[in-house]
Amino acid sequence: MSKPARTRAELVVAGAIAGALIVWVLVVFGTVLFTGAGTGNFFDPWRALGRVLTTGSTWLVPLGGAVAGGIVGAIAGSPKNKQKK
Repeated sequence: MSKPARTRAELVVAGAIAGALIVWVLVVFGTVLFTGAGTGNFFDPWRALGRVLTTGSTWLVPLGGAVAGGIVGAIAGSPKNKQKK
């Protein structure tokens, strides 16, 4: 039994969500690790997490990841990538 084929729109949306989520996780955890971890103060990682979650760029940068993921989804769903049966 074969799986139903995904439409191009579904692939674009899934790619956009995945791209934004990947970039967001990298930005948040990267910032916390580089600015708040290993300082010796227990509260520094929590301060870094609060700082990164309230910074506007943390929420704007994933838009670029969403655009890139949407483009990848559109390319993956293009008619040239469909196999003829």
